[in-house]
Amino acid sequence: MKSTLVRFARLAALASGILLAQNPAPPAEGQPPAQRRQWNRSQSHRGQGFDKMAQKLNLTDSQKAQARSILDSARTSAKPIAQQLRQEQTALHEAVKAGRPDADIDRLSSQVGNLEGQMTAIRSKAFAKVYALLTPEQRTQADQMHQQRRGMFKGGRGHGNETGSGS
Repeated sequence: MKSTLVRFARLAALASGILLAQNPAPPAEGQPPAQRRQWNRSQSHRGQGFDKMAQKLNLTDSQKAQARSILDSARTSAKPIAQQLRQEQTALHEAVKAGRPDADIDRLSSQVGNLEGQMTAIRSKAFAKVYALLTPEQRTQADQMHQQRRGMFKGGRGHGNETGSGS
């Protein structure tokens, strides 16, 4: 049971960029040109994270279709929460800059944490479903990919700029 959870966590960490790597809809006509240009530059990269992972894991067409459906559904579920999260993060940032009382900052921090937890749950549930699609060999490969990716970031900076010590 524990090894299954560890494997799932590894795949979730490996693939967590998939949801975020997918670009949102193009900016509305009323948005500033800079935002429109940003979308146009990045739209050609849509799905590359998924495509790379699918290629490395040698997913079948059926697995790809099922995984895309799962991830698209998760993205749709996450979108309103992500928007609310951005609003709450902005409110928290402004409260800090304005020197608002600790109680206000605590309340806003709690709201941000709750929304981040909801986003994590959506991602984790989606990746559990994707992981369930994989063959044992693909799961092993996904675990290896995760370990390689973790190794790239070892020794980096964590929260509060602590040095990564692997503990």
